[in-house]
Amino acid sequence: MNSNTISWKSIRSQVLADPKVKAEYDALETEFNLARQVISLRKASGLSQRDFADKIGIKQPQLARIESGKQMPKLETLTKLASGAGYAVEIHFVPIENKQAPKIEPVRIPAEPS
Repeated sequence: MNSNTISWKSIRSQVLADPKVKAEYDALETEFNLARQVISLRKASGLSQRDFADKIGIKQPQLARIESGKQMPKLETLTKLASGAGYAVEIHFVPIENKQAPKIEPVRIPAEPS
């Protein structure tokens, strides 16, 4: 890099130094993690956004919003996404802050019929 170039890493560090910005950024972590998971599902299917959306019965723009983290999908939509790639959805409840608590068995959501 030349001396006039600012790295993304330095900009990100400066912006996230503001506690309010950091709190908002952290609040979006779940949405972006879920978006990455949905992208992984689609890629596992080997299909484009349009083809995958058609396969599972949603419109391509909706899939794009989910993959960008702009839309949080309903459980029904998550089940369609998972089924379309040959996966099932399983919900796990975990104790907060390493608190000792009884184990709760995960819930598996039945796959949508293909």
